[in-house]
Amino acid sequence: MNTLASTRSLAIFVGPVRSLRAASVLARDQAKSSISEENKAFDEIPRPNKFQFMRAFMPGGEFQNASITEYTTAMRKRYGDIYILPGMFGRKDWVTTFSTKDIEVVFRNEGIWPHRESLDSIVYFRKHVRPDVYGEIVGLVAAQGDAWGKLRSALNPIFMQPRGLRMYYEPLSNINNEFIERIKEIRDPKTLEVPEDFTDEISRLVFESLSLVAFDRQMGMIRKNRDNPDALTLFQTSRDIFRLTFKLDFQPSMWKIVSTPTYRKMMRTLNDSLDVAQKLLKENQDALEKRRQAGEKINSNSMLQRLMEIDPKVAVIMSLDTLFAGVDATATLLSAVLLCLSKHQEKQARLREELLRIMPTKDALLNEEIMKDMPYLRAVIKETLRYYPNGLGTMRTCQNDEILSGYRVPKGTTVLLGSNVLMQDSTYYPRPDEFLPERWLRDPETGKNMQASPFTFLPFGFGPRMCIGKRVVDLEMETTVAKLIRNFHVEFNRDASRPFRTMFVMEPAIAFPFKFTDVEQ
Repeated sequence: MNTLASTRSLAIFVGPVRSLRAASVLARDQAKSSISEENKAFDEIPRPNKFQFMRAFMPGGEFQNASITEYTTAMRKRYGDIYILPGMFGRKDWVTTFSTKDIEVVFRNEGIWPHRESLDSIVYFRKHVRPDVYGEIVGLVAAQGDAWGKLRSALNPIFMQPRGLRMYYEPLSNINNEFIERIKEIRDPKTLEVPEDFTDEISRLVFESLSLVAFDRQMGMIRKNRDNPDALTLFQTSRDIFRLTFKLDFQPSMWKIVSTPTYRKMMRTLNDSLDVAQKLLKENQDALEKRRQAGEKINSNSMLQRLMEIDPKVAVIMSLDTLFAGVDATATLLSAVLLCLSKHQEKQARLREELLRIMPTKDALLNEEIMKDMPYLRAVIKETLRYYPNGLGTMRTCQNDEILSGYRVPKGTTVLLGSNVLMQDSTYYPRPDEFLPERWLRDPETGKNMQASPFTFLPFGFGPRMCIGKRVVDLEMETTVAKLIRNFHVEFNRDASRPFRTMFVMEPAIAFPFKFTDVEQ
């Protein structure tokens, strides 16, 4: 970890720490002053018993094939805005809350080093199965406390500052141009609909774009090299890890007690992805060294090269986590944007008007200057995140004793914050069943943006531990949607009453054979 404690990293870290520490102490004192004997005991929080919980997910149970959102929403109707999600087989009880006041209390008192319940199966792999690779650096997913703080502070300038992404506009434009050609290849010449498995093509596009950031290379998965074995391994494992994590760390599982088939598959999957990532990064560095020796000037501003400067282990971890956290979630979001625009043609037409003003030709290469003037594009993406929430919410571990919905919740309790469900609640969003990108635009009379209800619109989390990949996702989504809607009229002529389900995150529940008609201009 010595490389993480560089002067540059510490300078970034120490200043915010001091101000955050003072704010944390004040928030903690305020929270303590609100605790009184009038509040109810933790044991009084409503909950299903453990047998009911386990039985509900077994074959024939009420929630055998239910998503986490369906389960928690059903429990909300049954118990109210706060209840206990029982822990089993080594996992602790989780408090689940849908109260904006509770969500604010937890976030305001999370301190300078927020603690989020780790994905235990991944943590176990990194600490106990492959410590030879990870050592003390287990990544943002697994790290806590001071170790997390130092790593996050070193990574923030790379991931969270827009200028670090400028170099990716042109290659992402080329990747999207290739995807447009792929659509033309595979769509039916008569109906102009793409095949039923189009979600696989979308996932390949997202994988190709994220690989550009994670590995400094294009894999060719869209058209040129679709059967590349290394790329296919990373592509498949990044998607499998998501589903296996849900089974091991969210649903009742005995993997901490006995070696289950799902646990063994997870360990193989994580090993396979790690081996390929190490191989690709070594090839990358060997090629760069040859170019340096040949006297070629190397651009060292890429995100990968900046990660390598921190520590090669950090580069391996973040490259894998970029794919693991990004491929399925971003691909599903792109499917949702296309679906929303397909079902609301007037919104698609308005977006295309904006794009035609900024992008005079279909194959225009995008850049920072072009992309900064697209308010309706950003409103469409933001409204899609509200209309089809990308998951239930996020988790935090209470750093102090807290009062949530009138119950005394002790320090160390994990709280599942169901903020994303509130984005479809009419209490907070007028006309929640309507797709209205305009709700995110400046009011033409007042010049002010609509203010979302506090602690209800948090698709990327909140505070120091919010999603570090937010800007990468923004860049990928904005460039792709801009290119597709500039080139095609998009339609969806199928039933879309229940197009998604939410397991660990939202995923497609139906096929998406969109109809793509060429834009004439």
